[in-house]
Amino acid sequence: MAAYAVTYAYVPETEEMTQTRPSHVEFLQGLHEQGTLLVSGRLTEADPLGALLIITGDSVDEVSEIMDGDPFHQGGFIAERTVRRWNIAFGSIEGAE
Repeated sequence: MAAYAVTYAYVPETEEMTQTRPSHVEFLQGLHEQGTLLVSGRLTEADPLGALLIITGDSVDEVSEIMDGDPFHQGGFIAERTVRRWNIAFGSIEGAE
């Protein structure tokens, strides 16, 4: 498995987005517990606000398909998403090549 950097740029916060957040967090927690999501967090000094997630997978298409299940994606709360293979030059993350 390779590591993939997934970035999110969020739409402006809405009440519906706030109500969906617990499902979004639950989805990510499930991916983390199964070892697919290695690390993630919100990018706080970005405009628009967003997130960085490091996911393991076999291809950009596979990781994109996994992330299509995110309730934030399904609800239209992600204005832009990128998925790129991340070649780790120094250090390592367990589960990623």
